[in-house]
Amino acid sequence: MRLHHKLQCLNLIIFIIIISGCLFFKKIDNDLSQITFKTTEIAISFVYPKHVTKSLAQLGKMDEVNKYILFLNYVPKCGSEILILLLQKLQGYNNYRHVRLKGGSTKVLTNLQQDNVVSEIYDTVKAVAVPVSFDQHVFFLNFTTFDKQFPTYINFIRDPIDRILLRSSKKHYNYKCFMSKRNDCNINNGQLYELSVPYFCGHDYRCLNLDNNWALQRAKDNVVKYFPVVGVLEEFNVTLEILEHKIPYFFKGIQKLYQNDYLHLQNNRKKLIAPKLVRQKLAAVLVNELDFYLWIKSRLFQQLQILYGDHRH
Repeated sequence: MRLHHKLQCLNLIIFIIIISGCLFFKKIDNDLSQITFKTTEIAISFVYPKHVTKSLAQLGKMDEVNKYILFLNYVPKCGSEILILLLQKLQGYNNYRHVRLKGGSTKVLTNLQQDNVVSEIYDTVKAVAVPVSFDQHVFFLNFTTFDKQFPTYINFIRDPIDRILLRSSKKHYNYKCFMSKRNDCNINNGQLYELSVPYFCGHDYRCLNLDNNWALQRAKDNVVKYFPVVGVLEEFNVTLEILEHKIPYFFKGIQKLYQNDYLHLQNNRKKLIAPKLVRQKLAAVLVNELDFYLWIKSRLFQQLQILYGDHRH
């Protein structure tokens, strides 16, 4: 009986020891967990955060126009030759590169040819790794068609009547021929011609149609969206002023450079003289071209007015 009582007491003591031990080790385990957690927090505070490049999806939609790619799809005989000289000179001062794209003899391109031009532009940008300006004698290219950002477009135009007269040495532009009844030299509404509007409209066949209102509106819409500056040859100084103000990355210092080194080229430009009747006849068939020219000129002076509060002639 006494032995049985002793065994019960011993079992009770062992049970108490086991329960106490479990509680003790649980407390230690909890304490260690807290210590480990705090230690981890301290360790993390001393680790420099890694820079993780965001994916395109995380970046969201890019700007439609890339301000570090400039594209002059120049209209011939409108003053772009001098602008190209200025761009070539300024690239050293403003830390960009100017590239003259080949293939300018063909203005109307197939989809494949357009894709090749867009690819060449973006391959060049990747290769040089600095902002790039390009020039090419080509009609307006829609870069989003090829899943690319638009470049910042610029261009120059001039009075369309003067542009026609400037090419009067060619049979189809001989102003004496305009007064005749020959079909091979008269300019007629509804016919296809390479004037100024297609350089802002694009490669749709309607863009080449002289009296196509859709082409005129498309050209204006593209100017508003993608051409921060379209210069006017007759307002060359004003154009350079707006270029330097609106696109300073590429055109900083252009006015001073032009005045010092290239002013004489403009001063030597020949004045175009033609009978009043010829001008009247051309104006009657260049209605949309004149509309576009006057709209661009008005836009240029509106930009000057915003810059200075009034416009100067």
